[in-house]
Amino acid sequence: MSPATTPGAEPVPAEQANWRSLRLLAICRFGLAVLLIVLIALGGHVELVDASGSRKAFVGTAIVYLGVAIGWLGLIRYRKKGFELQLLLQTASDLILLTLLMHAAGGARSGVGLILVAAVGGVAVLSSALRAAFAAAIASILVLGDAVLHASGSGWQDMGQLPPAALVGGACFAMAFLVNRLATRLATQEALASRRGADLHAQLEINRLVISELEQGVVVFDTQGRVRVMNRSAQALLGASAPLPQLVALLENWPGPDGVADSAIETSLTCIDDARTGETVQRRVRVRLLRPWSDARRDSILILEDLRTIEERAQQLKLASMGRLSASIAHEIRNPLAAIRHANGLLCERQLDPLGQRLSRIVEDSSVRIDRIVENVLSIARREPPTLERIEAAGFLQTLVAEVTAAEGADAARIELALRSDEPIVFDPRHLRQVMSNLVSNALRYGSDRPGALRLEWGEGRGARLELKVYDDGPGLPPEMMEHVFEPFFTTESRGTGLGLYLVREFCNANGAGLRYEQIAGGGRYSGAFVILPGAR
Repeated sequence: MSPATTPGAEPVPAEQANWRSLRLLAICRFGLAVLLIVLIALGGHVELVDASGSRKAFVGTAIVYLGVAIGWLGLIRYRKKGFELQLLLQTASDLILLTLLMHAAGGARSGVGLILVAAVGGVAVLSSALRAAFAAAIASILVLGDAVLHASGSGWQDMGQLPPAALVGGACFAMAFLVNRLATRLATQEALASRRGADLHAQLEINRLVISELEQGVVVFDTQGRVRVMNRSAQALLGASAPLPQLVALLENWPGPDGVADSAIETSLTCIDDARTGETVQRRVRVRLLRPWSDARRDSILILEDLRTIEERAQQLKLASMGRLSASIAHEIRNPLAAIRHANGLLCERQLDPLGQRLSRIVEDSSVRIDRIVENVLSIARREPPTLERIEAAGFLQTLVAEVTAAEGADAARIELALRSDEPIVFDPRHLRQVMSNLVSNALRYGSDRPGALRLEWGEGRGARLELKVYDDGPGLPPEMMEHVFEPFFTTESRGTGLGLYLVREFCNANGAGLRYEQIAGGGRYSGAFVILPGAR
């Protein structure tokens, strides 16, 4: 295994590093070949070949070495495949040609053999310890073989080549061991740094995503008062043209001893809401400062919160508390209310004069209204998670019409059914019955007494979307009421509770259904319709 491919390192960067190192080794080989030829060309100024060598053989081998170096450099540039094979072939060519150069220069005593040590070191950078040792062994064998060849050529009279050859062989092993160890440790540290860099990059991305999704506005200033980071909430809060000078001035004059505040401060910022019109608006914000006070040269972070949003959340909490309180009160009212209605019924049976009968009816009507309010409040408070079912539309709507007309004492002919689809309605049956009962009762209350004054329609609407519609021929909703129609306790009728349509919206939301009111223009039969879209989110 190459040191540059230590386990844990990313494969693509490691492969690129291997090819860069091999290319650098080829460049060094090319430079060495050019240097050898230049030194030979200097002639008497630098002498590389001793008396026992062959200058002609040295020049020829150097030229071959230069050609091989150019070939390897071109191959690495244009064909980055088979790294291990190229490394093996380049190592073999280096050892053979450098040994021939050393032999032509006169053997190990010429000093050219030291170039073999450098070549083994270059191989050790890119190879495993075993391969580096193998290359060192081959180099040592070649050097010793050359020394033996020189000794045999002199009739074993000149043994002076053996000690330098032994030193070169030992230097090859030492170089292979040391360089490989250093390269392995360097590759390990590089892989660790790469992993740490990747972890840091991932952490920075996580931080960036978290900051961008925060509800609070975040603005980071550097020491020169320039904005480094501003998340989307801050951009939305500060408007089209952020009042950065105001924030910088606030940052420079932060209240408290030495600029340290014990708590957040509240201030007003002048923001431009629309860049085209230049319309300005005053926004009240709560500002918190985060800064490493031990080092004033660090960035400063301002956390911005819209006080209007904070107040709205507080109001929602109050409304939620009031809702729970109202549910508790409503539950407690039911028992005495039932007793009042029962007593009033008994009293009505004994009242013979018209005034007493009229007063009893007033008590009964008011009790019924209170009971309806209590039932609606309790329905909202104890709303259970829906159980979606596939409801057969025809049977459900026919049963619903019979139940509502019986409860309201209305003529069933006033309600017309139109089924334009055989698809089932996906809804919780209890919730759908409550929703449709409220909508049909509301339509009966405002519609005329003519046959077909109401129309219940199930079928495809816009975009081939299944819709359940409740039409009526009443006066319809004026435009100023459209935005308030689904609000709790909003009603235009003195006897209404203002909770019916609010309850309808809550049940539709619980079942993932859309709800809207659409007006019908053109002077047709119906003035408007409530539209339910089952399964819409």
